[in-house]
Amino acid sequence: MEFIYAAELKKRFTCYGHFYELQLMSGERAKCRSVLEIVDSSIPQENPSAISEMEPDVVVIMMNPGSSHPKDAAHVDEVIEYPTDGTSMRKELVLTQPDNTQYQVMRVAVSTGWKHIRVLNLSDLRDPKSGSFLQKVDALTGVMGGHVHSMFCAERATECAHARKRRSPAPILLGWGQDLGLLPLVEQCLQRIEGEPTCTVPSEVHPLLNAHPSPMLQKKKLQWLETMAQALNA
Repeated sequence: MEFIYAAELKKRFTCYGHFYELQLMSGERAKCRSVLEIVDSSIPQENPSAISEMEPDVVVIMMNPGSSHPKDAAHVDEVIEYPTDGTSMRKELVLTQPDNTQYQVMRVAVSTGWKHIRVLNLSDLRDPKSGSFLQKVDALTGVMGGHVHSMFCAERATECAHARKRRSPAPILLGWGQDLGLLPLVEQCLQRIEGEPTCTVPSEVHPLLNAHPSPMLQKKKLQWLETMAQALNA
């Protein structure tokens, strides 16, 4: 698979995210992102939020949104409390800066001809450090209703079902990494997507975990791309 550099990928693809603050029953709020839409220039973008109602070519599930944030520093996140009584699946999407992990996803998209990739996460919580993120997840297990930070929880089943719909018969790509602390979230996710085809780069750590798309070393990045390409071709 060709390793296309970030400068070229940024010319081909644009990233939009739905950012919100999760209102918890404890009164606290947590900064979140529920979805990332990666689209190329062939996808109409005059009204970005309309993209959230489209069926993408492929869905990718990763760990969490990391440090992802709106490009517009003046953007004010909407506040959401689950369960919601809304029936609309439209989300307010705003421009966001892609990161190295998303560039890896874009490289796979170029090789397969995908024009619209939807990225979901085991958790919506925005935190760039995996250790800190897992501590927050653990802390929320002790808060009534704290588990709704994951789209794969029962209260968000309708939203999750909409988000997973895709136009092509492509499998769902899994790339949430190899931290054993993720297993409770992984098990919940796998129950929700049971019966759907998936594609992943396996982990030697645990059968339910998988290799992260963007490891530190360039050699490992290339290895992930090649292994994913082989899995998709198979």
